[in-house]
Amino acid sequence: MKMRSILFTALCVSSLAACGGDREKPTVVPKQQTSWVENLPKVVPDAPAAAPVAVSEAPKPEAVTPVVVDKMPSTFDDALTQGKALASKGEHDRAKELFQAAAKLDGKKAEPYIELSRLYISTNDRAQAVIAANKAVKLAPLSSQAWNTKGRAELNRFDYDKAIEAFSKACELDQDNVWAWNNLGYTELQLKKYDEAVAHLTEATTRKGAEGYMFNNLGTALEQLDRLDEARTAYEAGGKLGSKVAMASRKRLEGVTSDSVAIGKQIKDSETKGPKTFEINEDSSEPDDAGSGTSGEHSTN
Repeated sequence: MKMRSILFTALCVSSLAACGGDREKPTVVPKQQTSWVENLPKVVPDAPAAAPVAVSEAPKPEAVTPVVVDKMPSTFDDALTQGKALASKGEHDRAKELFQAAAKLDGKKAEPYIELSRLYISTNDRAQAVIAANKAVKLAPLSSQAWNTKGRAELNRFDYDKAIEAFSKACELDQDNVWAWNNLGYTELQLKKYDEAVAHLTEATTRKGAEGYMFNNLGTALEQLDRLDEARTAYEAGGKLGSKVAMASRKRLEGVTSDSVAIGKQIKDSETKGPKTFEINEDSSEPDDAGSGTSGEHSTN
C-alpha cells in the first residue's frame, strides 16, 4: 500500500513537469506596486469643531455733557455791558473777549479800549494797558475819561511825567472829573510835590462826587506840610464818607501839635523806611462817564 502511494506521487510530479516545462516563470510584483492603497493620500480626519468664542460688545462711551459756550453778543452795547459785568467779577479772560468783540462791532468808539486798558491795569499788564489807552485817546481825543485812563496806565508803569500830562489833559477837558483831579494830586504826592498835590486834591474834594479816599489823600499832603488842623479836617471828612484809613489818620493826629510832628519827622528822616498813608489800598466805585481814580488808597476800577 505504501508503495502504491509513492508511485502515484511520482507520477503526478512527472505529469506536472511535462505540462509546464515550456512556460515562463511568473513575475514577482514588488510590494510597493501591489500596495497601491498605500500610495493614496492619507485621509486626515476632520478637526473637531472649535468651541464658539463669546464676542463681548465694546463698552459704550459714557455720555459727555456738552460744554455750554456763551454765545458772543451780536450788538456793541451788549458786548460792552456783559464785559463790564464779567470784569467786575474778576473774570478777566472772558471780559477781554467781550471788549475785543465790542471793538470789532464798532471800531470808531473808544469805550472798549478804555475798558481793556482798565482791565490790563487791574491785571498789571502794563504794556497792553498803555497800548489800549493810546488807542482810546486816538479814537476820542476830547474824552476826559480816555485821557484819565491813559494817565492811570502810564502811572502803573511808573512814567510819572506822562501820567501827569495825561491827568492834566483829562482835567482840562472836564473840570468836574474828580477822579482825574485826584489822580493828578496822587501822582504829585508820590513825587513829594506836596504844594501841587494839595492844590489838585482840593479841586477833587470840592467837587460833586468826591469820595472818602480823596479826602484822605488831601489830608496826607496837608500833614506833610505841617498844616495839621486842615489835615484833621480832611481826614474827618474822609472818615464820614467811609474811608477807614482817613478815620485812622484822624485819630492818630488827635492831640498832635506841629512841634511833635517836627520831632516825628526828624525820627522818620533818620530811618530808611517809613509808612506812607496814601499807599494803603481801598476800593471805590466808578461811574461810566468818568475816569477811574488811582488814589492813595488805590481805586481798583
